[in-house]
Amino acid sequence: MNVIVCRARRYNIRRIFRCPTCKTRRRMLWQDEVWYGVTTTCCHCGDSWQDGELYPRPAKRGWRKEAAAKATAEWLAAGVYDRAAHQAWVAQETGEAA
Repeated sequence: MNVIVCRARRYNIRRIFRCPTCKTRRRMLWQDEVWYGVTTTCCHCGDSWQDGELYPRPAKRGWRKEAAAKATAEWLAAGVYDRAAHQAWVAQETGEAA
């Protein structure tokens, strides 16, 4: 049996935002997925949200540190936000003209 797993492509965006878990302003990685909305991950505590709902936390030791490190690496790689590049990406993903 063959299994095909599809996942939407993401556009990473850097933000400084108030983390509901940390209760302070933190570096937040926003991952825009055209058909699924934005997933937000705190680079400090590792918690993630989509559509205002907290993602389930894994039952795994050290998950916070791992999730925060991954979000931080992607936040750094995202670079400075470019609105035109983001709009072009959305247009490409939806098949519309830019």
